[in-house]
Amino acid sequence: MPHPAEQSSSSGAVPGATTIQAPVAARLRRPSWRDPRLIAGALLVLASVVGTVLLVNAQDRTVPVYAADRVLSTGTALAQEDLRIVHVQLEDSAAAYLSAEAELPENAQLIRAVGEGELIPAAALAQSDPDQRQPVTVEVHHELARAVEPGRQVDVWAAGGFSGPESQAEVTLLAAGSEVAEIRESSSGFGASGTLTIELLVDPAELTGLLTALGSGDTITVLPAGLWDQ
Repeated sequence: MPHPAEQSSSSGAVPGATTIQAPVAARLRRPSWRDPRLIAGALLVLASVVGTVLLVNAQDRTVPVYAADRVLSTGTALAQEDLRIVHVQLEDSAAAYLSAEAELPENAQLIRAVGEGELIPAAALAQSDPDQRQPVTVEVHHELARAVEPGRQVDVWAAGGFSGPESQAEVTLLAAGSEVAEIRESSSGFGASGTLTIELLVDPAELTGLLTALGSGDTITVLPAGLWDQ
């Protein structure tokens, strides 16, 4: 017969001690798609995505329009190489500018100068100059004022009647408020600045006097418009 101590040791029980059982871990269940919490979370994510899309669309109301890629003078017939496409927010004024979503108008020319980067106004295009101004080129041998540039208005003066070293020239205003269409500079073979050729848009009533002065060899001077009134 085994000894009592040996019997107690073999059973693993301690006399008089309370036996405590280890808790059984609860098994986690995979959430079902019918779980209200899962449905609410999905709806919140969906609402956030829709709200973001609507906000981006509301802020991005830009339209493609044409802008001048360089300074374009009056009388220029528009071509793709003269333009670049920009996207801008114009709201209700989009129709006032040349849309890049349509073909360029045929046989249309600028009736006013457009600066580099400026949007092309639809009102600046026409089949012909409404004022019927005539393009005339004049040559000048003096340095131009900074205000004399394409798109600006100038006054054209002529000095003539030189008959001797002590004689006074007769100075005449030939054209007032003519628009500068283009300025071209030629250089001599030594690199020095030469004659400036200025293309002007002249009122038909002033054309005869200007051509007469040019034919007579008068000295032509081009100044910013309005100085003769001061």
